[in-house]
Amino acid sequence: MKRSIGLMVVLLSIFMSCSFANELIKEAIEKFARENFGSEATIVSLQIRSFPSSFDKIQLTSHSRSKSFFSFLFKAYQEEKFCGYVRVECELAIFTDVLVANRTVRSNEVLSENDVTFQRVNLLTLNVEHCTDLNQVVGKIARRMFRQNEPLDARYLAKPPDVKAGQLLIAKVSIGSVFATAQVRAMRDAYVGEKISVRNVSSGVLIEGLLQEDLTVLVIGG
Repeated sequence: MKRSIGLMVVLLSIFMSCSFANELIKEAIEKFARENFGSEATIVSLQIRSFPSSFDKIQLTSHSRSKSFFSFLFKAYQEEKFCGYVRVECELAIFTDVLVANRTVRSNEVLSENDVTFQRVNLLTLNVEHCTDLNQVVGKIARRMFRQNEPLDARYLAKPPDVKAGQLLIAKVSIGSVFATAQVRAMRDAYVGEKISVRNVSSGVLIEGLLQEDLTVLVIGG
């Protein structure tokens, strides 16, 4: 009977020690997650790979990351004396709703509201500038292909050009104090404020100018 009671006390002591160690490690990783990823970061899973038999304090020494999976190395202390290392593997997450392609979207397609949908994902698994607002994607041109259910990347979305290749425009030519106009054809897509190459419809001469707000081309020096 006494032996059974003694065994129970030992087991209880080990259980309490492990519970304390788990809480200590969990608190340290939660602190790391908050400081590096904000208050919304959470622990999805946690595995303690190795640790000393007893410790009352830990200090983060190093960590490595592969997307949402992290490996941590802590120094462990017992009454302020170093007593070994704690090795932990865990997955962290920041869950949020992001816009993904509702179908396969090919490069140079213009996105409509029907082409996208919201999907809840772990942001730490992504390597994209994710989109959370329809205004970020609707009406934009895809600069690469997005597969169905793939999160949209704002780096590869662009507004449609203000002028398209082949479009007829009016060029305003300034030579000193003399101004003249000519009908020209855009040689490429362009946005307001950009330099654009255009070809004079009458003469076939290729010229370059600045695309203005009114979609005319300002040419300085003829």
